[in-house]
Amino acid sequence: MKPTLPNRKSSYLLFLCVLPFLIACNALQKDENGGSGEEGTEESSAPPPTRATSVDGFVVRPSSLEQIINSTGNLIAYESVDISPERSGKLESLHFDEAAYVEKGTLLAKINDEELQAQMHRLEVNLELAKKEVARGRELLAIQGISQEELDRLINRVDEINAEQKLVQIQIEKSKIFAPFSGVLGLRQISEGAYITPTTVLVQLKQLNPIKLEFDVPERFLSRVREGQTLQFTTEGSDKQNRARVYAIDTEISSATRTFKVRATARNSNRSLKPGQFARITLVTGTDPNALLVPTDAVIPVLDGKQVYVARKGRAIATSVVSEDRQSARVQIISGLEAGDTVIVSGLLSLTDGNPVVVDRILNPENTTDQ
Repeated sequence: MKPTLPNRKSSYLLFLCVLPFLIACNALQKDENGGSGEEGTEESSAPPPTRATSVDGFVVRPSSLEQIINSTGNLIAYESVDISPERSGKLESLHFDEAAYVEKGTLLAKINDEELQAQMHRLEVNLELAKKEVARGRELLAIQGISQEELDRLINRVDEINAEQKLVQIQIEKSKIFAPFSGVLGLRQISEGAYITPTTVLVQLKQLNPIKLEFDVPERFLSRVREGQTLQFTTEGSDKQNRARVYAIDTEISSATRTFKVRATARNSNRSLKPGQFARITLVTGTDPNALLVPTDAVIPVLDGKQVYVARKGRAIATSVVSEDRQSARVQIISGLEAGDTVIVSGLLSLTDGNPVVVDRILNPENTTDQ
């Protein structure tokens, strides 16, 4: 059944009455939300203003710096040799105490030479007989009893025996083993009565005063190390500062380690320094009067090197630097900074390049008190 016309008019009139009320409610809701939806979106997406970070600064100024090379090395004997015999034979006697000091030329050991002495006695007898034959030959030659050729043969026999005597005498001398230089003996490796050969080591002999110090230096310091320079070193287990003088620099640089070897000598009159000891070396190669030093904490390792933050016009500027010598709380900068730059030394973890900063304090060169 179709609705009557009066009912349609009633519905239309009702809609016209409700419409103003709906419009007013929508306007009220917009006012409560701070305006239209578009304006609210623009205001909420605007970034809040960045606050400046308070930091401490350090003003870079030229200062005097000792150029120091720190390294590690080992002590080695000034001279060292394995005491071995020059000929084979039975070890007859030893004439030294282990770990004793001996002078050059001291008899250390003796090999049995009875057989050689017997040969020498036989040659002496033969020589005496050969000389008598030569004398008799001269008498016979005077009366033409023999020819000159026969006399020459007798004289040649005397010369042969003399040569044989010299060979045997050399072997007898080689039966005695002497110290080739003054030094300290080690521990003996053989006992009396043993059969020894030229490959047998009886004992080691080392000269310990002076003593040598050998250490490696990085290639970049090649121009700074010279013969005659003095250095200081300590050994493991001792805080005593020992002095040494550089006497030789290797002519070759290791391709594996990019270092070169340096040797120095040190006095060791009481023989307290031992070969093989580990040593920590400090070598002062000169003084740089215009070194730029910054606190170590200000230098930040990065992927491609090192950097510092420099405060410029109210912002932290990340600056790449090249450092070299380090002395406890300070490090030398050889590239990237200039005198007068203010390096940031605090709050580094919260900084990025371009951050606003306010330098509250300027630290003194020792980084301990305010200026």
